[in-house]
Amino acid sequence: MRTTILLALAMSGPAAAANLKAGDLTISNPVIRAVPAGIVNTAGYLTIANAGSKPDKLVSASCACAGKVEVHMSHVMDGQAMMMPGAADVPAGGSVSFGPGGLHLMVTGLKAPLADGAVQPVTLKFERAGAVTVPFAVKTKVP
Repeated sequence: MRTTILLALAMSGPAAAANLKAGDLTISNPVIRAVPAGIVNTAGYLTIANAGSKPDKLVSASCACAGKVEVHMSHVMDGQAMMMPGAADVPAGGSVSFGPGGLHLMVTGLKAPLADGAVQPVTLKFERAGAVTVPFAVKTKVP
């Protein structure tokens, strides 16, 4: 129920979607890259700040729009770009940012194209804060 209320509030307008609270966490600037028909993978980006005195961790994510959403870290090893799935630590009193070329949500097996200007709900599951559904803005140009 809490997740549904947060989603309804966040989707009520652009200003409300900018920052979403989940316990001690503040989720800001959630965006998924728009993709045309025929493209089945994309990526999501956001920033998570932790105002609490204990660390938290983003352990998983999901959305109805895709077969799978994973936390990935991009890096270069031996001259080759690679992605490693895992979790994202959110330090106490700190933050973690997801962006192109680094930490991101890898969205695979899209069930339909994601059009610029749409909103796509994504459920994020945290170790401490629990599950929260976040409205991600779908944009062609991402940070």
